[in-house]
Amino acid sequence: MNGALTGIVLTLLWGTVVARLPTLWRDAQQRAVWATLLSLSLAKTVATSGVSETIDEWVPQSQIIPHVLAVASAFFLLRFVSLITDYDTKHRHAAHYQLLVAASVLAGLMILTIVTPGGIRTTAAEVASTAIPPTAAAYWVVLNGYLGTVLAITTALFWRTGRSAPAGPLRNGLRAMATGTSLVVLYAVLKTAAILAHAFGVAMPVERAEPAANALRTIGIIICLVGVSVPASGKLRSVVYAYRSLWALRPLWGVMRRTFPDVILFPRRRALVELAGVDEVQLRLYRRVIEIRDGMLTLRDYLPAGALAEAREYVGDDPALVEACGIALALRRHRCGAAPTENGDRWADIGGELADEVAWLSAVSAAFRRDEPAAFAARRTETAAL
Repeated sequence: MNGALTGIVLTLLWGTVVARLPTLWRDAQQRAVWATLLSLSLAKTVATSGVSETIDEWVPQSQIIPHVLAVASAFFLLRFVSLITDYDTKHRHAAHYQLLVAASVLAGLMILTIVTPGGIRTTAAEVASTAIPPTAAAYWVVLNGYLGTVLAITTALFWRTGRSAPAGPLRNGLRAMATGTSLVVLYAVLKTAAILAHAFGVAMPVERAEPAANALRTIGIIICLVGVSVPASGKLRSVVYAYRSLWALRPLWGVMRRTFPDVILFPRRRALVELAGVDEVQLRLYRRVIEIRDGMLTLRDYLPAGALAEAREYVGDDPALVEACGIALALRRHRCGAAPTENGDRWADIGGELADEVAWLSAVSAAFRRDEPAAFAARRTETAAL
């Protein structure tokens, strides 16, 4: 059971790390979240049996590597909490103090590992089979004390914020994250209590309790990750829609970009960066609509009067295809060096919301890829030349 849960956690963690990679360019808050998830993913990966056995062959006392990564994850989580609560604004040296505390915890863990006879035992079988020296007990108190404190602060913040958040995905997500982190805090408290009790000579069924405790921690992490994804579900749908629209507009936008390079608001290099998620994709979609419309505005001077009516007779009553035929004709006349026309036809005026404009231009872009627009433009140009 624990193996299956661990596999689910690793899949969710690494999937979230990869999905949130573009957010590194946004702000310090997003970078702190990503660093938290990356450290936690590495900690869980290193703790798996296959990876840990390989590392054991090369690194002494490698069993504490997941603990070091867990401390790093807690530090970045604390930085995230400080950033979103404006704690850094009120306390100028907060980041330095938090780093100092985390470094002190790591230094303490290293020292306790070195002075503990036989090193730190991490499995339930090893802990239950031997007496726990005071230095080993202190190791677990320091480790779980730091992790538990950071998670308790985070739990309180998520729960308090969730109570004031509007009903819906955001509130549900915050409550799920608070529930998940509280389960991990409970795991840390129970594990520390069991180790201390065993250190003082109290018989504890550590080996039998370990699977349940690990399952509690793993379920807490899963719930927390689900909570992280819930508020983003609505935004994800809008982002997917926006990228689909960008793809649908690409044929028409590509023609405008090649014909009128000056209408492009940002160079191609910048666009590639934004494709990775630096800016809101909705803004990028809005700019693409503007760029297409700017190109069509220039082409309007090359659309003769009556051309759209002729296109309607040629292709039938399909507004998007008629518009595409007009664009193809105007492009052909522009490329042939024809003189601009006065009092020519005008493009369809959609107006309304951005979604209406995107839907219309997407239909025109799809129609522009068909054979009829190019055929109409060639036929109309030849007829005019006679």
